[in-house]
Amino acid sequence: MEGDLEAAMTATTAGVLRETSPGERRVALVPDLVPAVARLGGTVLVERGAGALAGHHDADYRTAGAVPAGRAELLGRSNVLLGIHPPNVDPDRDLHPGQVLAALLRPQRIPYLVRKWAERGVTAIGLDLAPRLSAAYAVDADASQARVAGYRAVLLAAVRLDRCLPPWGTAGGLFTPVRVLVIGAGPAGLQAIDTARRLGALVGAVEWREPERAAAGALGADLLDLPGWRPVADGREPWAALDRERPAWVSGLAEAAVRYDVVVSALTRPGRTPPVLLRTETVARLRPGSVLVDLAAGPDGVTIEGVLPDTTTLVGDGVTVIGAAELAAQAPGTASRAYAHNVLALLERLARGGPLAMDPVLGPMLVTDRGAVRHGPTSRLLREATAVAGLP
Repeated sequence: MEGDLEAAMTATTAGVLRETSPGERRVALVPDLVPAVARLGGTVLVERGAGALAGHHDADYRTAGAVPAGRAELLGRSNVLLGIHPPNVDPDRDLHPGQVLAALLRPQRIPYLVRKWAERGVTAIGLDLAPRLSAAYAVDADASQARVAGYRAVLLAAVRLDRCLPPWGTAGGLFTPVRVLVIGAGPAGLQAIDTARRLGALVGAVEWREPERAAAGALGADLLDLPGWRPVADGREPWAALDRERPAWVSGLAEAAVRYDVVVSALTRPGRTPPVLLRTETVARLRPGSVLVDLAAGPDGVTIEGVLPDTTTLVGDGVTVIGAAELAAQAPGTASRAYAHNVLALLERLARGGPLAMDPVLGPMLVTDRGAVRHGPTSRLLREATAVAGLP
């Protein structure tokens, strides 16, 4: 972003975009938080219809002090654009130098668009790239949306399962409680564990990262030790350690999974191909009527072999497999409110002024700034593509 950020933010006009991705029902800012943005000295424009699918209508925003606007007006007047996903706009025609764009950008999926933003002089901030710092908790939209997804995953499995989760009693005795296995104890996995436990299920958890493993145990999950398992101190990057021991732990995970009625795979790998955790032959061995939910099933890949994104299929002898990478969009009321608080925390941080790259929270979240691609993995992708094409 050219010039001093503090000067750019003294008269903020925040534009809330209407999402255009199929099935997306969330909105980046809810009416209740519009006054809080105004207290920062900002004006809020909302694209007409942006909040309708989340239960927030244009009249609600107008009452809160926001101004409904068409897309062209919003893009032209806003110096901060807020969305859930990267906006479907032409950077050369619709964006302008010095504009700030904040969303769940997943930049490694869209490297050429990222380069366009940089060339246009747009400062892009990924709300999915918050660093692992306590100070970054308030802006970590990836975590807030993952928690909603973990909750929804258990409810989705419960609806499709052929049994009820709690061990209800009858005159003839107690029903056997449902057994739920959660793979990965990040924000989505921890919420899945907590939800399944509250519904009365017996919960097992597979996790390699020491902090997340401790959190899963504190929620009452039975922690599984797989062959080849080694604790990983780095809470964000367990992949290298997992890959080294993959044959042993994949085999061990297969033997463990078949003892459960529900499996929620919540070990995601944003921007990169996730590891395949359960093979088709393992899925087919689960008890008929069992349910598996893959929260990683999306553009980056799947963790359960044979899963299709946004699709429910039957495998083997009646096992239901659900690919569900964007479950938060199915609870747009809660998800939008959580996301809006992340957005407000971002705007509060921007209002402090100063160079973004020097901010310990916002610096790692920069995708583009001052005419350059700042996100390391995306920058490497672009350099490799340029090298392969033989371009200077």
